[in-house]
Amino acid sequence: MSKSIRYTSVFLALCFLCLSVPAAESANPFIGRWALTIPGGGAGWLGVEQKYGGLNASILWGGGSVVRMSSAYVDGDTLHVTRVYDVERKDANGTVVWEDTFTETILAKVSGDILYLTQIRPRTNGKGVSRREFTGKRIPPLPPKPDLSRVKYGKPIVLFNGTSLDGWKLTNPGQTNGWSVEDGILVNNPVQQKGKRHISYGNLRTVAEFEDFNLKLEVNVARRNNSGIYLRGIYEIQVSDSYGRQLDSHNMGGIYSRIKPIVNAEKPAGQWQTMNITLLDRHVTVELNDKVIINNEPLLGCTGGAMWSDEFKPGPIYLQGDHSAISYRNIVLTPIIKDKGNRQTVIFEEQFEGKLAGGWTWLRENPQTWRIRRGALEIRVEPGVAHNVKNALVRQAPDRSRGKYAIDVTVTNSTKPTQQYEQAGITWYNNGKPVFKLVKELVNGELMIIPGRKPMASKTVQLRLIVTKSNFIAQFRSNAEGEFQTAATGKLPIPGDDQVSIQCYNGPANAEHWIRFDDFCVLELPEG
Repeated sequence: MSKSIRYTSVFLALCFLCLSVPAAESANPFIGRWALTIPGGGAGWLGVEQKYGGLNASILWGGGSVVRMSSAYVDGDTLHVTRVYDVERKDANGTVVWEDTFTETILAKVSGDILYLTQIRPRTNGKGVSRREFTGKRIPPLPPKPDLSRVKYGKPIVLFNGTSLDGWKLTNPGQTNGWSVEDGILVNNPVQQKGKRHISYGNLRTVAEFEDFNLKLEVNVARRNNSGIYLRGIYEIQVSDSYGRQLDSHNMGGIYSRIKPIVNAEKPAGQWQTMNITLLDRHVTVELNDKVIINNEPLLGCTGGAMWSDEFKPGPIYLQGDHSAISYRNIVLTPIIKDKGNRQTVIFEEQFEGKLAGGWTWLRENPQTWRIRRGALEIRVEPGVAHNVKNALVRQAPDRSRGKYAIDVTVTNSTKPTQQYEQAGITWYNNGKPVFKLVKELVNGELMIIPGRKPMASKTVQLRLIVTKSNFIAQFRSNAEGEFQTAATGKLPIPGDDQVSIQCYNGPANAEHWIRFDDFCVLELPEG
């Protein structure tokens, strides 16, 4: 990853160290670390910290490094973050004749663990500003450092067979592939021709995705060249010719722009070097040429170039191919085995990034009363009941006769409910008929989780419906944080043509009430 950051490019992303917050400061809901889904669907990171008598902030936006922001402050219920940057004016010959200074602002509001942000950027032509909305999600606190001496490993997986690119593909199939196999070595050769249009070369990723693991490999980097190894698609281990340089997070083996090696262990350019990397519980250990250079250090968030900002989903190993020539060999990954009693597998996840994923259908769709905005599906609560609900978004449910599954969705009332039985949440369909619902519902002036009639006054609630062959467990948690609480348990009809829906109904006819649905996923849970 190149160290240069072009301030005239699109906005960077917010980054801020926040490992602990004194009790007196914790009332500020913005303090913490946030995973951002930036405009266009890229990965960013925001952190806010009380320090030196005020708020401090830094930014990561898609690519590049973690960069400190110019200012950060809270006014009322809104966080204001600004960045001052220069724009060069050039004449027809490309000579800089003038330099302007602009201030870019991000405004943020918080609801539980969700951050709603607006980027306001002056147009360089002097005509107004551009505004773009995006979202963030609070990153849970880091767990304690794992005890690596107690780790259990699975069977090693040879990721590169030395003869072909089987098991690998480009992260973006629209880019040019500079990767090939030469004499048992994985080689990237992104050749550019002088005087011709720049060729965009692709990054190479494993088809398979992984959780926590140990990764061993050998790499050969030429003079002044660099690449990167991404763990789970989000954390970059820097690969560069940094022999003889002072310690820096952009050096060989560092976590790019985040964690600096504690010792220099690089070899001169052109020599084969070994890496031994362990990723476990959002902590990383790196050995370079048999020396520990990062020792079980916490990862505070994604790095520049991440495929997404979610640190909890499985992801691939990917190798940067868009910078310069690089060679790899002997790439072996060994999965870490965790307690199966706590494991869950994501079968489907909907992130509402611009459009719906495949597999969804609408019941009684009204296109004028639903939209995808700021990383969520928003549906207007229209009048009606279960059998004639409008804009019910439905997909095939997992085959519960084969195991135990959970359906999760986070529901936020953008408008306070006022109509008796106004509700939003999950509905289960069996052979075309709605047979069960898990919703937040207004009953006699009080918001409740139904079934179970559990009080729920917060705007945001995460719902979880657990299903087995014949039973259900309805769960919820306020503001999508803390432990799930059980609202009710009961029986379901025998498995048939099962579908699951997210929907809202019983809305007022004379007012616009909207519901935000996000973080929809289907999980396979361990039996028991």
